[in-house]
Amino acid sequence: MFAGIEMMGTNYNIINATDENQCQEMCTNDIHCQFFSYVTHTFHSVKLRHVCYFKYSSKGMPSKIRLLENVISGFSLKHCGKSNLGCKRDLFQSAEFSAENLISVIAPDVHICQKICTFYPNCLFFTFLKKEWRTPSQRNLCYLKTSKTGLPNDVTVIEDAISGFSLLTCKTSPTVCPLLTFNDMDFLGTDLLVQEVDGENECQQLCSKTTQCQFFTYKPVQSSCTENKCKCYLKMSNNGLPTGILHGKGANSGFSLRLCRNRVITGCGQPVDPENRIVGGEDSSLGEWPWQVSMQLRMPGNVIHHACGGSIISNQWILTAAHCVSDYNQPRAWNIYGGFLKLSNISLTTPKFEIDQIIIHPLYKVAESGYDLALLKLKTPISFTDHVQAICLPPQDNSLVIPNSCWITGWGYTIEDGQAENVLQKAEVPIVTQKECQANYSPEKINDKVICAGYKQGKVDACKGDSGGPIACKVDNTWYLFGITSWGEGCAKAGKPGVYTRVTAFADWIKEQIKLNQ
Repeated sequence: MFAGIEMMGTNYNIINATDENQCQEMCTNDIHCQFFSYVTHTFHSVKLRHVCYFKYSSKGMPSKIRLLENVISGFSLKHCGKSNLGCKRDLFQSAEFSAENLISVIAPDVHICQKICTFYPNCLFFTFLKKEWRTPSQRNLCYLKTSKTGLPNDVTVIEDAISGFSLLTCKTSPTVCPLLTFNDMDFLGTDLLVQEVDGENECQQLCSKTTQCQFFTYKPVQSSCTENKCKCYLKMSNNGLPTGILHGKGANSGFSLRLCRNRVITGCGQPVDPENRIVGGEDSSLGEWPWQVSMQLRMPGNVIHHACGGSIISNQWILTAAHCVSDYNQPRAWNIYGGFLKLSNISLTTPKFEIDQIIIHPLYKVAESGYDLALLKLKTPISFTDHVQAICLPPQDNSLVIPNSCWITGWGYTIEDGQAENVLQKAEVPIVTQKECQANYSPEKINDKVICAGYKQGKVDACKGDSGGPIACKVDNTWYLFGITSWGEGCAKAGKPGVYTRVTAFADWIKEQIKLNQ
């Protein structure tokens, strides 16, 4: 807060407050308030003392600042996740919200539209027109809206429209990143540069490192590619968003990651929170492992319990162990939760993902025979936050060397005959060589399709309930999913390391299934 100044803007509410802290708290919990000025008890006019002025402007910032003694000014803390107004994450299919339109912009999907609304001053809710919208010139339009009440004036049922609310008042502070790429979309804008690159990730990296580039389009059209390198178009516009979007052209497009707060630009594997009981493990902090999910099995009598872990690898795919889902292979049998720490804290506001399709590796029989992996396709894409993000898949060419130690996470047992832990546990474990692991198990079970990890003396290991979860390794400030928790002899037994499905061995299968089932 700033003493001795008044922030000028539209004064739309005046209320009494005991001090500047209460004034800021009330501003944070008012749907329209962006900043405030508080008149202290020493102000020269007695009748104006202890008065809090709620303010806003079209740009979200003061239109002018003037010096004024005994006045304290500051900003709403909604962006910090401090609001108690509640969070409306639901997206309403076939619905148009009627209210005052602030502006309309082009967005590739409804989730980007929601992000734009979240950060656009005064936007409270939005309506997005899908690519199937009846009027071609209006497809992919994102209408940002507001109202005096904070709610739509009316809701109209209309096909190919989706509506929702700003996430500014959510307890998890909103973030721009990560930003994924969009398949079969050609972003239109002003071309800055055309260069041949090896894949869309390299195209996004190039855009992120080019100062003026705001978004890009990568065109893997073989007729214009040279030695597996295809054209990458770097683009910009006057508002940082595409001026139009073409569908069905085979191009892939996305945004610069320059605004992401991470030093390494990847779009995955980078939790926002700094590093701060799997057997021998310890409690995790919220946002430390944002790709970790709890797979909860729905039993007869509507009883739901934690059964396995899994890892978010993109906004619509989760990777887990085949043995978790082989006996319960109906999508409706599962609830998937992410973005939380304590199983006891799961509520209606906890991010929940419904499964559309379960894909088990065709060669899987039992965990110990290998091929213990499965893909879960979600019904709707995940809207990423600080606490829900994807982990990176390592390159299939093994160009990344697995570190000497990695981390396992889960809500599994912390003693062999125990029960699921309430708080997400984490533990660092050393990687065991294939030769050493073969000496502890039947050699035919330990091959180049698995990774072994654990201490010779035991004590730290994954256990029941951790199955399907990640063994995550940090390389160059980015986290990669090197393994999937599969099997072991007991839990944390000396000389019996945990065995994990090696993700790089199945990179081709994973990519093929995602491509076939998009």
